[in-house]
Amino acid sequence: MISQLLKPRALPVTVAVAVATLWRVWLMGRYAGWEESDYGNLAMIQGVLDGGFLHYDMNHMPGYYALAAALHALVQDAVVAGRSVSLLGGIIALGLAVRIAIQIGGVRAGWFAGLLLTIQPEFALYASSSLREPVAAAFFLGAVSALGAERLRLAGLCAAGVFLVRFDAVLIMAPLMFVHALGRDDAVRRIRDAFVPLILAIFAWALYCRLDHGTWMFWSHSVQVNLETGLGSEAEQPGHWWINGAQVSFGLVAWLLPWRIGWLPWCGLVAGLWIALRGPHGLLRTLGFQALLMVGMWAGIGFVGQHEPSHNLYWKWLAPIVPVVIPLGIFGLWRLSDSLGRVMGAPAAMILALLGLAQAGVSNIKETERQRELSEDWYRPQLDLARWIEAELPPDAVMVLDNIPACWIRRRPHQRQMISWFDVPVPSDNPKAFSDWLQRENVEWVLWFRESWTQAPKVAPFLSRGGEWSNDGIQLIERDREDGYGWIWYQVQRIDEGDDR
Repeated sequence: MISQLLKPRALPVTVAVAVATLWRVWLMGRYAGWEESDYGNLAMIQGVLDGGFLHYDMNHMPGYYALAAALHALVQDAVVAGRSVSLLGGIIALGLAVRIAIQIGGVRAGWFAGLLLTIQPEFALYASSSLREPVAAAFFLGAVSALGAERLRLAGLCAAGVFLVRFDAVLIMAPLMFVHALGRDDAVRRIRDAFVPLILAIFAWALYCRLDHGTWMFWSHSVQVNLETGLGSEAEQPGHWWINGAQVSFGLVAWLLPWRIGWLPWCGLVAGLWIALRGPHGLLRTLGFQALLMVGMWAGIGFVGQHEPSHNLYWKWLAPIVPVVIPLGIFGLWRLSDSLGRVMGAPAAMILALLGLAQAGVSNIKETERQRELSEDWYRPQLDLARWIEAELPPDAVMVLDNIPACWIRRRPHQRQMISWFDVPVPSDNPKAFSDWLQRENVEWVLWFRESWTQAPKVAPFLSRGGEWSNDGIQLIERDREDGYGWIWYQVQRIDEGDDR
């Protein structure tokens, strides 16, 4: 077995998997997560286990949470379970991607693809946290690997798997499998073999949503939320909407993507797509079509959603695309290098390619550190606050609490009384109603957030200054704050009481 792993064509996979695993484990203790989702996933993993694997959030799909909850039942720790499943998904995707790079471009392509996939920021960091994107990536790579080997049923099972992690994956997998199935004789049977598992997964999830959530249209709420921003601007500026969308899509494909994978690998991706899509039926053409579909869908989301191209939502959506485009980009880069070698000489062309790969590697390391430091600055303080609450506050303390602290506490069964800002039943910007409600509910602590989507600045904009605030027998005293993300931790006291902390 060991001798097989050390063979020349297997060695890049073996080394990349080993080094990438160590790198991601090292990052785990030094990365506080992509955003609130990392911690919300912990709470949902616990919820799936508590519900006996029968209840799932319709917007988030069951795949990642069922796998993590099953592991949670064994290890009795949602954090270990969630991170382990993400890590395993990311490592499987990496190993398959390096193997594909070797199949289409040789051992040389495998070594360089393994290097970039090991250190690519989103692909490494998100496998070090508790996000579902690495698991989606594993199924995507499993599907294209199976298609390349003409194992249509296995590809269909992987397509079903990725659908159960991210429902929008069906828009990629359906055309990908259909086109690949047409590449050989007996297309009807091949289409049936590929699509039966996917169709069964879609029907089973739709039926579950009808029984548990009252609707067959499991995609409705998630799509509506993601469309509101972009389509909402169409009525205000109908002429500009199309231009803005095109600019965002162009920024994603021509600025963010090359920044994240390296400029020369990006040029190689363009060349690789051109070669692959014009080539014969096989793994290379199918990989090229998958890359085109995934990048196109990513750009399409940007066109409709119209967040700035630098928005971190695009980073998360990019993560499963990375192990698909990097092998193709490395393949295309070496093809370009070989072509240039005939003009400028092989040594010069090789040096140029190596310099491009070095630039990509240095850029990746710098970006990883930038994202890691941002995470530590913005999200670690919320995690520290959650740990302080668990260590110092009695279980019966009533709190207005949301986001990372609330999700962290919900990673395991608890009896704490936490009220979300979404559930504070008072009119917006009404100090008296708010203070009266605090007294009625015996609220002792309030965590106020600057971000408007949290509802805190809508309900209580008067808390934005921090310090002390009082109204109608209630006094809120600032005990902690963090101004990067933007939150203030208040202790609630009756005005006739002393400060007991």
